Amino acid sequence: MKRVHLVLLWHMHQPQYRDPASGRYVLPWTRLHALKDYWGMVEMLREFPDFHATFNVVPSLGMQLEEYASDNFNEPWFSLAFKNAEELTREDKAEIIARAFQMNQERLMSRWPRLVELYEWSRPAGGAQALVTFTPRDWRDLQLLSQLAWMDESWLQKDEVVSRLASKGKDYSESDKSALKGKQIELIQMVLPAYRDAARRAQIEISTTPFYHPILPLVCDSDIARVANPSTPLPRRAYRRPEDAREQLQRARRYHERVFESQPAGLWPSEGSVSDQALTLAAEEGFQWFGTDEGVLGRTLNVKRGPPLQTLALAIGRKRHHWLVPRSSPVRPDRVRLQPHGRKGRRCGSAPSDAPSWRKRSEQSAAHHFSFSRWRKRLGILPGERP
Repeated sequence: MKRVHLVLLWHMHQPQYRDPASGRYVLPWTRLHALKDYWGMVEMLREFPDFHATFNVVPSLGMQLEEYASDNFNEPWFSLAFKNAEELTREDKAEIIARAFQMNQERLMSRWPRLVELYEWSRPAGGAQALVTFTPRDWRDLQLLSQLAWMDESWLQKDEVVSRLASKGKDYSESDKSALKGKQIELIQMVLPAYRDAARRAQIEISTTPFYHPILPLVCDSDIARVANPSTPLPRRAYRRPEDAREQLQRARRYHERVFESQPAGLWPSEGSVSDQALTLAAEEGFQWFGTDEGVLGRTLNVKRGPPLQTLALAIGRKRHHWLVPRSSPVRPDRVRLQPHGRKGRRCGSAPSDAPSWRKRSEQSAAHHFSFSRWRKRLGILPGERP
């Protein structure tokens, strides 16, 4: 069997949930995924020093992580989860019922019997009954378990405070809640340094994305949309601001250099969007490679998928110093990992019996789509919030 080189790029992205007018985080997903996923994903690589990967850390995610790590942020759900149970108003309780169970029931909730019990008790009358029947003990348990369920696995097992709370399981106190609150901040403070340290020891490469996550080709020239879709409705007067696109790239580089203390070589364009003009700007700003989807690349170059596209892509890459890293849809990189939580039959298919046939198709596809190389490569570009 011929050797296959597996290239993994984890795309770490959350949109900016911070309302710029109020400074309030309207949704908690950056914090919760930082606790459950982001630190552990890179830290576990210490156990496998010969394994290397690329992580694309989007500036909009990094900025939020920095603010959370400062312990000076305004996120109503965080405040409410740790508010004294005796002081909860009826509005507070209704918000807790709405927020506390927003997690995967099979993977996260089911491991906490007390949380499952509270969930079942909260269901009658759409949660209205719980507003009347839940005791302060119930609210305290619900507040704490709704946060404990998102903690990193290794912290649940090894951290003295977190593991004690996990073993306790119920009947929590206000001091327990205070202890968990401090541990959440402590863990978030470790996320970005963990990526910087892994890059320093050359186990990972960190790439970046245009600073505010714009669709860079449209910033350069909105009429470029007609290349991929001639029927796309566009403004009568074209929007052309290539200088703004360049600024997005420059800000991304400066942010990356400040946080990770190195210059990024790679670029994941927002949503994989590419154009000749946008990538020329990226090359001029010092980026050496970029990643995108093969379908997007084919429409951009007006070339069908397959060897012609890959050969042309490589030629363009060599000519302009853009090392193209196409993600080939037939290879199905989402099949490399476990099925996304709660998505059986939607994205990956749920029948295990199709695994051998998919493996055979992907091997053929790898040979087909990467035939220009001396070795076979499979590229998996995967979402960082579903490791």
